[in-house]
Parts: sequence; C-alpha cells; structure tokens
Amino acid sequence: MIEIIKYIFIGFIQGLTEFLPISSSGHIVLFGSLFELDNLLLISVVAHIGTLFAVIFCYRKKLWSLVRHPINKTNLNLIIATIPTVIIVLLFNRFIEDNFSTHTLVWGFLLSSIMLVIADFKKTNNKYIQKRHALYMGLAQGLALLPGISRSGSTLVCGLLTGVEKNEALDFSFLMSIPIIIASAVYESIKLFTAQISINWLGIFIVMITSFIFGIISIKLMLKIVKKNRLFYFSIYLIVLSLLILFFY
Repeated sequence: MIEIIKYIFIGFIQGLTEFLPISSSGHIVLFGSLFELDNLLLISVVAHIGTLFAVIFCYRKKLWSLVRHPINKTNLNLIIATIPTVIIVLLFNRFIEDNFSTHTLVWGFLLSSIMLVIADFKKTNNKYIQKRHALYMGLAQGLALLPGISRSGSTLVCGLLTGVEKNEALDFSFLMSIPIIIASAVYESIKLFTAQISINWLGIFIVMITSFIFGIISIKLMLKIVKKNRLFYFSIYLIVLSLLILFFY
C-alpha cells in the first residue's frame, strides 16, 4: 500500500509540475530519491508520457487542425523551436548528467524564481509568435536541460520578454512540449530496453494515469494564473524550496 502511495505521489508531482513553472525534472529527482523508488528513469519516462497525453487532450482541437493542414505557420514555428533544443540536448546532456547535484538543483530553482519575477512585471506588446520568437523560445527550452530550470517557465518567460501576448506564449509553450516529450521518451526507452530490469506494471500504470489527470489540471491552472499575473507566487515557492534543500541536504 505504501508503494502504491509513492507511485501516486510521483505521478501527482510530475503532472502538476510539468506545466507549472517550477521544474518537473527537478521535483522528480528530488522526491524520487527521497522515496528511494527503484527504476526512477522508467518512472520518469512513463510520467512524461502521461503529461504528453494531457497536453494532447487539452489541445486536441488545435492539434487536429494542425494535422489536417500541416503546411501552416504554427507547425513551421514548432520546427524552428525544436531544432535548437535538440542541438543543445545533444551537445550538453552528458555533461549535465555527469555534473548533477543537489547544489546545481538549488541554483536552477533560484534562477527560475528570478525569471518568473521579471516576467510578471514585463509588459507585453501583444505580438503573435514569429519565427524569431520561436527560435528564442527553443533556446530557452534547451536551457531547461539544466537541473531545476523549468521548461514551461523558461519558454513562457522568454516569450513574454520578447513581447509575445501572454496566452499566445503559453499556448505555444505547451505545444512545444509535445515533440520534446516524445523525443525524450523514445530516447530513454531505448536506454531502458538495453538494461534488464524488473517492472512493476501496476506502479507504472498508476504513475501514467495520475500524471495524466494532474497534467490536465496543471494546464488549466496555468492558463488562469498567467492571465492574472501571479507568477511571483511560484518564485516564492522556489526560493523556499531552495532554502529547504540547502538546510536538509
């Protein structure tokens, strides 16, 4: 029963933090090590698949339109945004993994908190996503490779700082997550297939369903928060979390 509760909590953490600007990967690493769960990599992959289904569900009408009419501005911008992210991951992923520690996690959380405060007080110019905005947001997404840097937070902040309208920036940030989550899941799955591990299928199912449900909640919550300029609440949370990590670790 205790193991099931752990899986539910990990799915809850991933689903809620994937689309809130507080770094889902940082929280998975932090709480996964705290709970001493086996096969944390597999759990992380499955949790990300759950949140992938969540964003597909919430944007199903938009995605269906993009699939039916593939030659369009949004798809081009998504390609432009994905390319720099992939390049950054390929160049620096191994270095980041080899140098990961709770101290780097803390600095990532603190950097995210600063970005959120800046974004909250930045007035946008109500611009729609252009190619240059997509490129900048793609670079920001690559920055989220660093421990504690939120993918949704960094892309949203970058969009706002370059003048993109709030809802436009947030919607594009969510859509940007789809190819990256798919690529990440495929990459990590290939690594897992080369290793002989025992799988708790019930735990895997619980993580996926829980992350899917709370991913939907997270997306809808984030849409409301951005409209009301309340990103600094997350900044306060990240600062408090950083202090707790420094104190207890």
